[in-house]
Amino acid sequence: MSDESDVQYDDLTEVNSNYYSENYTNFEEWFNLVKNKQDVYPFCKIPYIDWFNMYIETIEELTIESVKDLLRCLLWPFIRKIDTDKFNIMYSIISAENYKYIDDNSKKYIQKIKDNESLNRMQAEFYAWEGLTWVVGLLPNDPYKAIEALKLYLKSEVAILPDDRIIGIEQCIQIILAKFIQFERPVQELLKLKPREFERLINELYKNMGYKTILTKATRDGGKDIIADIDKVDGNERLYIECKLYNKSKLTRRDVGYFVNTILNDKVNRGVIFCTGYVSEKVKDYDRRVQILTYEEINILLNAYLGLNWVDNIKNIVRKK
Repeated sequence: MSDESDVQYDDLTEVNSNYYSENYTNFEEWFNLVKNKQDVYPFCKIPYIDWFNMYIETIEELTIESVKDLLRCLLWPFIRKIDTDKFNIMYSIISAENYKYIDDNSKKYIQKIKDNESLNRMQAEFYAWEGLTWVVGLLPNDPYKAIEALKLYLKSEVAILPDDRIIGIEQCIQIILAKFIQFERPVQELLKLKPREFERLINELYKNMGYKTILTKATRDGGKDIIADIDKVDGNERLYIECKLYNKSKLTRRDVGYFVNTILNDKVNRGVIFCTGYVSEKVKDYDRRVQILTYEEINILLNAYLGLNWVDNIKNIVRKK
């Protein structure tokens, strides 16, 4: 999973800073104004890159509820005077009275206007820019889905969204990553498990990733602990997954080679090894058909798909169904 933003904040965060209101001097003052719906600008993005960076650096100290409060503020619906002015101009252009005098090329432009969802919303007397606060309801249990929802919204409307809204949504994505996904749990939380329980945990992870899974028998699994299938646009993908719950043991080239042979013999698309022990770079790069994930990567996947509280729920997750 990529944890990089699609936006260079140093370049874009302070867009329109000449128009910022002067009724705040620090992040706390600005946040209180926004939270209480006072007259303040900007209201849907953190104004300054330094404030944003400081917030991210200290986010581990903040409660989940306080972070969700900020996300709600950044994702509220809104409409500006410039939006209503634009709507009135556009609506007059596409009115039936004027339409019959417009040439064919202009009619194509008018169709684009009609396809503008912000104008359609205003015509129905809604906000020009929809609220996305429902995304907050996915936290802390489904942070990856929350990020994907925000990215899909950006992809859908990025051509017409105000700069502040785009930046604010990108900030929300970074905040969700920092608070709910990039938080590292001690590896000891996994080492408390029995090997079979670790397999059940990874099995549940792949279910939450959208795969149909089969947990193989505890013995004689033929070199795979989990079989995972998912339907994609270009066809079905089948994975074999091997779970290595190691404390100080090393994953060897022999281990990986045996797994590769199983994948080749069974004509499976690829394999994944989850290993909590030591893995050298040479072993990691042994065969491109096998992805080897160490604890740092495992932790991020568990946070992303099982939620920030997966450790607290681990007994329920790994119990025998």
